[in-house]
Amino acid sequence: MKKLFLLLFVCLGALHSSELSQTYFSPKDHIADRLIALIEKERTSLQIAVYCFTHREIAQAIVDAKLRGVAVELIIDPYSIKANIPVDKMLEAGIPVYVWAPPSKSMRKPIMHHKFCVFGDGLLWTGSFNFTYQANKANQENVIVIDMPEVIQSYKEQFEALKKGPCMRYKEYLNAYPKNDLPLKKTG
Repeated sequence: MKKLFLLLFVCLGALHSSELSQTYFSPKDHIADRLIALIEKERTSLQIAVYCFTHREIAQAIVDAKLRGVAVELIIDPYSIKANIPVDKMLEAGIPVYVWAPPSKSMRKPIMHHKFCVFGDGLLWTGSFNFTYQANKANQENVIVIDMPEVIQSYKEQFEALKKGPCMRYKEYLNAYPKNDLPLKKTG
């Protein structure tokens, strides 16, 4: 009886874990197109934390989501500002953009190296993929898309911890560090 119960438990666990799990690799899987398609389908919220963000079509999809009523928040590393993030349209659309800005006395400041997006309460996008043309067209990058509620919740909590921690609103950050004086961080 114990063995039957254990077998049933394992089978149910396998069914749950296989609800949705997709993997993508760039450049062959056109990851940016897949991300944009998911953003276009989202109807409630997007919480995005990404180290480097220069891909204008992804930015436009995020703006379009905001304009159709999706609650959107974005956290970036200061490196994205040096890399000319397409942030102006996002700010104009009313999207809160936060810059991760931990205090540091060392010459080598820590970086916010996350690359994830939480879609509502039901989907998580994570992996090595930065929101850049280079990551999409040339680099070897990966993404996994999953719908495991406990994992999604941990990413939502991480997003909130980042936002409440050493983050500043984009304009506040630029006031504190004019664009020419931004600390340039090496990519990691």
